Parts: sequence; C-alpha cells; structure tokens
Amino acid sequence: MEKKRKNRIIIFFKTAMLVLTLIYPCMMTILSGAGVYYNRESYGAELGNVGILLVLSGILMTLGAVLCIFRKNIINVISLVFSCSGFALCMTMLYKLCDHADRAGWSDKYTMTPVSDMYKSRIIPCIAPFVMAAAFAVIQLVSYEAAEERRIRKLKKQQKENAPAPKIIDEQ
Repeated sequence: MEKKRKNRIIIFFKTAMLVLTLIYPCMMTILSGAGVYYNRESYGAELGNVGILLVLSGILMTLGAVLCIFRKNIINVISLVFSCSGFALCMTMLYKLCDHADRAGWSDKYTMTPVSDMYKSRIIPCIAPFVMAAAFAVIQLVSYEAAEERRIRKLKKQQKENAPAPKIIDEQ
C-alpha cells in the first residue's frame, strides 16, 4: 500500500512539473523569444540572437522535463544536462534582454511600467519546473532502486563473463 501511495505522489508531482513546463518554458519563454526574433528589425541584430537563444533555452528545458519522466540512467543524465543548460541559457538571455530594455527605456505605453518587468514576470517562473525536473532526474539517478538495478546488471555481466565455456567437441 505504501509503494502505491508513493507512486501516486510521484505521478502527481511529475504531472504538475509537466503542466508548469508547458506554461513557462514552453509557452512563455519560447513565445517571448519568438516575439523578440520576429521584431528583430526594430530591435537590432543582437536582440534577434537573444530571441533565438531564448527559444533554444525553452526547448532545452522542455526536453529536459519530458526526459526526466523516464527512469533510465542515461536518459536522466541527458535530462539533467538539458534542464541545467537550458535554464542557464534562459537566465542569461533574460538578463541581456532586460538590460537592453532598461537601457533603451522601454515601457508600457499605458501604465509606464518597464518592459523588463514584464519579461521577468513571464520568464522567472521557469525556476519551478527547472528545479522539479532537476530534482526528479537526480533522485532517480541516486535512488535505491537505480542502485539495485545497476548492481544486478553488474552481477549478470560478471556471471556471463565467468560462465563455463561451451563444449567444442560433443562427447558420446
């Protein structure tokens, strides 16, 4: 009964992570980057590159979150690499975008709030699905079940290597 409850909790949190990933890295980050890239003529070539890299970071974080659902070791390592690199790239591009917006004095024409605040409020919540994906990947890598699986695989390999050689000549 305890294992069933534990599995339900894990499924709940993984589902929550996927929903948050769909909203923030997938929608907010990718669409913000696409908008910046789409308007690159008026923003400049440097911000066009920032837009492309924001889209790439959103894709990497989304792939990292999707891959951490699976329990294979190599897939969890790839998930961790994608999630961490995507998040680092996202935060770096957010900094560059907000810095440029603040230096250029961009603001909402109705409320006069800085545009950088809008970008921050859209993209900073990517922290939640990133932390969840990274935590799931690490937990699955160092879990007891994964360690047991590696130990069993190692034992099978040793048994296969130490197995007696098949007979070459059939004795009758």
